[in-house]
Amino acid sequence: MLRYKRLTTATLTDGAETIAEILSGVKGKNYRIVSISTAPLADMYLRVYRNAEQIVDAASIIMTTAKPVLLMDLPIEIGATVRVGFYNNGAVTTAKQITIGYEDK
Repeated sequence: MLRYKRLTTATLTDGAETIAEILSGVKGKNYRIVSISTAPLADMYLRVYRNAEQIVDAASIIMTTAKPVLLMDLPIEIGATVRVGFYNNGAVTTAKQITIGYEDK
C-alpha cells in the first residue's frame, strides 16, 4: 500500500543542518521510500539519511511545479532509521515541510 508522511522541520538557521527522523524499520513491516517532495527554495539543500549513510543532498530548488517530486527507491530494513531535513546555506530562517511517499508491504 502506498502511503504518505509529512514532517515540518524545526526552524532552519543559516549555515546549519536541521535533521529529524521521519521513518524507521519495524519488525514485520517492509518499507520502501518511493518519493520525496518539498517546496523549492534557493540556497536550501534537501538531505536524506538512512542510518549514517547520506542518500540525498540536492538543492531543493530542483523541485519545481513541473517536477515537484524526487523519485526514490530506498528500502528500509528492520532497525534502520530514515532522517530528513535541510542544510540552510543563506536562505531565509524558516521551518519547511517534507513529504515522503512510501510503500508498506
